[in-house]
Amino acid sequence: MSFNTKGHNVEETNFVSNYLSAGIHEAKIQKIEYFEAASGTPGMKITHEGRPMEDLGGAGQTAETTWWLSDNAWTYTKDRLVIMADKLGVRTGLDNINAESPAEYSAALDSLFKNKVGRWKFAGEEIAGKEGKQNWFKAGLAGYGFVESVDTTPSKLKFDETNKYDMKRLPVADSEVPSSNGTAATAAVSSNSDDPWS
Repeated sequence: MSFNTKGHNVEETNFVSNYLSAGIHEAKIQKIEYFEAASGTPGMKITHEGRPMEDLGGAGQTAETTWWLSDNAWTYTKDRLVIMADKLGVRTGLDNINAESPAEYSAALDSLFKNKVGRWKFAGEEIAGKEGKQNWFKAGLAGYGFVESVDTTPSKLKFDETNKYDMKRLPVADSEVPSSNGTAATAAVSSNSDDPWS
């Protein structure tokens, strides 16, 4: 085998995730689906889709948010739905929905909100990486201050990566916390005279 790069051209490409990141994005509601948790708790999944991207074959990046429809969660979910309907201009349509079951209600919400575009705030939740992989952040609708019309200028939505509600991080293990006893860390320095960092 010959080791040579003459005549070998490479077109550099960028990795584009299929998923929206935590932050503020313009996106449409792709769908709202009813589901039941393993415990039997009723809920709905709201899927948002960002603008179409050439790197994703014309599809947009997505984010999925779960809102629960149990008796205990209904007040919170109802508040979020009213805020969303007000900001997207479909409050009358929301108020006109009368459903007898969570599944029927979710289907009606899907018909009302599907393809509605807004400016959304997605909070991040840190997920532990499996089998030596890095941790990553899953984006989902923020609990508060999460939507506005795309016509709102300037945007009133705020996202702060250091805010524990905007970026929910996993607890740091004691072994990962730097020592605070005032001692300086030392590292071995290469004795190689070609070392660009020495």
